[in-house]
Amino acid sequence: MAAMFGNALGYEELMGRWSIKLASKFLDFAEVADGSRVLDVGCGTGSLAISLLDRMPKSEIVGIDPANQFVEYARSRVKNPRARFDIGDAMGLPYPSHSFDSALSLLVLMFLPDPEKGAAEMHRVTRPGGRAAACTWDRHGLELSEIFWQEAAKIDPSGESRSQRPNHSNRKGQLGVLWNGAGFTEVEETALEIVLPFMSFDDFWAPHTKGVAPQGQFVSSLNAESREALRQGLRKRLLGDGPDRPFQMKGIAWAVRGKVPQP
Repeated sequence: MAAMFGNALGYEELMGRWSIKLASKFLDFAEVADGSRVLDVGCGTGSLAISLLDRMPKSEIVGIDPANQFVEYARSRVKNPRARFDIGDAMGLPYPSHSFDSALSLLVLMFLPDPEKGAAEMHRVTRPGGRAAACTWDRHGLELSEIFWQEAAKIDPSGESRSQRPNHSNRKGQLGVLWNGAGFTEVEETALEIVLPFMSFDDFWAPHTKGVAPQGQFVSSLNAESREALRQGLRKRLLGDGPDRPFQMKGIAWAVRGKVPQP
């Protein structure tokens, strides 16, 4: 996990542009009130925190992530005094119970070894009457990932198993079950869809060569011949036999929200 997410800039190039676009739709759904004290669980490079700061001029944002490079990157790009970023574990949040008005998590739960514990921790640190919401990619709804691993399996039959695509918290209904199990009330789940443009094939391919996320780790494991075969397979999949050109890819995520009940 540390190796997959050790390159903050590489991650930002590969997935950050998806995250910042999804963050806006996620916040529409999460319904966090301005003036809230908000915890951003698994803040990564700061995409959700930036969106929160832009939307909520009276709110205080605390981000937490286990990856030191991500936290340092977030600190370097977010200078607003209303935000701070800590290093820590989503399954053992270092904050007192009921210390936040809202707890949010964008594209993190699917990477936790124990998502139930992560959800329980978000419930614990949110005050009674406060809201918590989370969002994860649909297992087969992120075209960038789906197409990559289909082509990777042609190069290496073990590619799908090496994708580390999670088996929890990213199919319809699973986040709702997770939130109900954690004790949230008024639980609602919905699908969020975004479209991301790419200027060229290299705009898509180059971030995969930086060694970040499961895709980057897979590319790094290949020899030069296999890497080129994967590159050519993806290019043909995305552009056919035609010239390089701009194109779009779709991403679908599941989002859940709920309230901490009053005692």
